[in-house]
Amino acid sequence: MRFAIPGKDVHVRLFERVSTTDTQYDIFDCGLEQADGSIDSIVVGGSFSLVKSLAADADTKKAKKDAKKARKTAKKQAEAAIEDVLPLPQCPEPVGV
Repeated sequence: MRFAIPGKDVHVRLFERVSTTDTQYDIFDCGLEQADGSIDSIVVGGSFSLVKSLAADADTKKAKKDAKKARKTAKKQAEAAIEDVLPLPQCPEPVGV
């Protein structure tokens, strides 16, 4: 994420991904980018396997929840379509009860 400091020719860089040829590790930098393009930053690197597994679990849970919701919606739509084509028989009102 990058954002400018109002009134300054400086951008703040927070957790900007750094391109590397090694896919085993992810590298991010945090720092300041000057108007001339120079960067003063601290780099954080790692495999971040715990964070990646937590994100994958969250994505899986959301996908399951979305699929369940889609099935429920599809079922309601199918039932409504069937009722439109074949209306359910109406029971007559009891007489003299």
